[in-house]
Amino acid sequence: MAHVVRTAAIGLVGLLLAVMLGLGILLVMAWRPMGQVPSLAEAKANFSASPQWRAGRFRNQLAQQPVDKLAAGEEFLLPSNPNVEPRTPLQFTHNDGRVYRQAPASGLRVTWLGHSNLLIEIDGKNLLIDPVWGARASPLSFAGAKYFYPVPLALESLPRIDGILISHDHYDHLDVSTVDRLKGRGVNWYVPLGVGTHLRYWGVQEKLIHELDWWQSATIGKLQLTAVPARHGSGRSVFMQDVKQTLWAGWALNGPKHSVIYTGDTSMHPGFTEIGRRLGPFDLSIIEIGAYNQLWRDNHLGPEQALKAHQMLNADTLLPVHWGAISLANHSWTEPIERLLAAVAANAPEVVVQRPVPGQAFELTEKPRDRWWPQLPWKNAEQSPICSTKVPC
Repeated sequence: MAHVVRTAAIGLVGLLLAVMLGLGILLVMAWRPMGQVPSLAEAKANFSASPQWRAGRFRNQLAQQPVDKLAAGEEFLLPSNPNVEPRTPLQFTHNDGRVYRQAPASGLRVTWLGHSNLLIEIDGKNLLIDPVWGARASPLSFAGAKYFYPVPLALESLPRIDGILISHDHYDHLDVSTVDRLKGRGVNWYVPLGVGTHLRYWGVQEKLIHELDWWQSATIGKLQLTAVPARHGSGRSVFMQDVKQTLWAGWALNGPKHSVIYTGDTSMHPGFTEIGRRLGPFDLSIIEIGAYNQLWRDNHLGPEQALKAHQMLNADTLLPVHWGAISLANHSWTEPIERLLAAVAANAPEVVVQRPVPGQAFELTEKPRDRWWPQLPWKNAEQSPICSTKVPC
C-alpha cells in the first residue's frame, strides 16, 4: 500500500513539475511581446503633471463600471453564437500598393486594412494608425484571438510613411512583430503617455518616440496631430498588474485642407462634444463599432453609440472600424455594421457611412461601397442594448 501511495505521489509531483515547466515556457515566450511599462519612479517623474494620472494609475474622466471577471471569462470560454467568425475563409482583392504611386486627387484617401489598422493619406502626409500585421491579438504566436484574414496589403508595399500613431497598448492595436518590422524605417511614432516604454524596450530609437497627454499636439510639416480623450483602458500583462499603467487616446488630424478624427477604443463620454468644438469640424470620423456587450459597456461604444459619437464630434462622413477582422466578443461578426446601418437609416439618414472592403483605398468623394459581407443572423439594439454608464443613452 505504501508503495502505491509513494508511486502516486511521485506521479503527482511529476505532473505538477511538468505543468509548471509548461507555464514557465509559455511565460518566457510571452515575455517580450508583453512589453514593458514605466517603473514607479519613471511614472512619478513623467506623469505627475498629467490630470489623467492619479494614485498610481491613469484614470478616465468618467469612472468605469468594474468588469465581472467571472462573467467575462464565460464570455470568452463558452461562446454560444456560431457566427462569431466567418464559416468560410474571407477572400479580398490584394492591394499591391500601386494606387499609392499617385497622390489622392482630393487630398484625402483612407485605406482600411481591417480592425483598426489604417493608412491615411492627408494633405501630402502618410500616416499609419494602430498598424497590426501579426496573425493574432495575443502575446503568443500560436494561441489567442486569430485574425480572419491576412492584412490585404503587404507591409513592404506601403508608400512612404511620415508618422505612426498608436491609440493604446492592447494587443489588437499594438503588435510587437509589426513594431519589429517598422522600427528600422526611421519613422516617428506618436503615442499616449507611457506607451513609449514598450517601444523603447522593443528597440525603437528614443528620438523617434513622441509621448503625448490628452490635448497635447505634435506636427508633421503643416499637419497637426492631437491626442484626444477616450474612455477605455490599457494593459498587456498576463497577470494584469499593468492595467492602466499607460494612457489611451484618440487622434485628431488637422491639415491645411482636411481634418480627420479617430476615436481609438472608447465608450461613450461627453468629451466627444468638446473634441468637435475645439478641433472640428471633421471631414471624416473613424469610430470603433465592434467587440461590445454589457460587460464592456464602459470600454466600447457599440454601433448605436458610435453614431451618436459621430454626431457629437461634428463630422461629415463616418468610417466604422474595429469590426469584421477578429472575434473579441460573442456577437455575430457582421452584427456591428448591420446595427450601425440600421441606426443610421432610422435616426440619421443624412450620415454617409463608408464601408470599404478591407484593403480598399477610397476617397470621400467616392460613393460608399455596397454590402460585401454575408447576411447572417444578428441581434438588434432592443435585443442586446449597449449603453455606457453615467451618460444618457
